[in-house]
Amino acid sequence: MTSLSNDDFEDQLDNFIIRKPRDEQRAYSAARKESRCGQKIHDHIPLLVGDILRSSSTPDDEAVFTLSNPSTLDYRTCLVYGYVAGRGVHNKAFHKYVVDDGTGAMEFSIGIKPNEQKVITSLHNEAAVLVSTSEINYNKISSIMVRLLGKALEYIDGSSILPGSNIMLFGRPNVYRNQISLDVISFKIDNERSRKLELAFADCLLDFYQSNK
Repeated sequence: MTSLSNDDFEDQLDNFIIRKPRDEQRAYSAARKESRCGQKIHDHIPLLVGDILRSSSTPDDEAVFTLSNPSTLDYRTCLVYGYVAGRGVHNKAFHKYVVDDGTGAMEFSIGIKPNEQKVITSLHNEAAVLVSTSEINYNKISSIMVRLLGKALEYIDGSSILPGSNIMLFGRPNVYRNQISLDVISFKIDNERSRKLELAFADCLLDFYQSNK
């Protein structure tokens, strides 16, 4: 199963944030492609919620989903942008919400990681103390650590998500009781007024769909 670190996810976000001039005819290309019996399997491709809901898992590999719109492509993981339309039923293992992008609404799940959150929170607090107490030579390093650890918490703390927020999701589809949902690997809350991430995602989404007609 493909996994993506926080650094990899930020690299993927850079693909969207750095918008291409519209006179460039270079289409967005998925970062990784593999071959299975001559068939390409895509990873972290931008998709609409409606198309994910119309996808179906392949019989020989439940981790691979097939989409036909209008050409057929196989994929394992995808990126989605939308707004948080509501909360699902949380449990001890997952925070659950609903994402809506105007083409459909889909539940997504974010695993609860209490151990990782506890360690990062502790390191963040220690670094914050060093900012005010350390010498000038170490003050800059401590400030950078606070910023990086704060960003790390954003990737794993699903409880920080609020209905009405805009959000970018990276994850893999999952079928449970004939319903497709998204198991989230990483996420980015996007409530900035600039809408740069939303607009850039739309650019790359159009490019990818046009290159896979």
